Amino acid sequence: MAALKRSLDKEQIVNDRLLRTVMRQKASWLNKFVISEFIMLPILYLMFVGICAFFHVSQWYAFSLLVLSLIDVLVDIRTFRISPKVFSTCTMLEVRRLLVRQKKERFIHVCIALPLAIAWLILMLCAIANATDPLASDHMLNYSGVVGGIIGGIIGGIVVMMIYRKAQKTNDFIINDIPEENA
Repeated sequence: MAALKRSLDKEQIVNDRLLRTVMRQKASWLNKFVISEFIMLPILYLMFVGICAFFHVSQWYAFSLLVLSLIDVLVDIRTFRISPKVFSTCTMLEVRRLLVRQKKERFIHVCIALPLAIAWLILMLCAIANATDPLASDHMLNYSGVVGGIIGGIIGGIVVMMIYRKAQKTNDFIINDIPEENA
């Protein structure tokens, strides 16, 4: 078995191709994630248009969410997406540099986007709490919307952090798979 392993280690071309294939497969979910964000963007916008209409708050909240989400998705293209061609055309050193850059930029992105999302959510919840419905005699519906928004915001924040950690771990796994002599 040891002789076979030494023989395989000598086959650098086979090992390099296999390594690149494995790295491409590990990174494929990142590309699917970015595509799913583009698909979910109009659905999210329409959902918040409905929420704004239901609670009688300005549609500017839905529009500002659309603009902020679009900016977020465009930044995610740079910080999440890894073109499959990168693994076949770039050297291992270039792949490693790309992944390290993505990790740093993704961290900065989360540090900026999360506080902005929290600020937007607080403004939206304040608008819902202060909204007046001409047909409603009490504000119980508005407060239930605020509680639902808080719960949804907490769940959304947890999901964002789970995706962020998984993306960082994916980059770590790929970076660790690159042999030191190639890096």
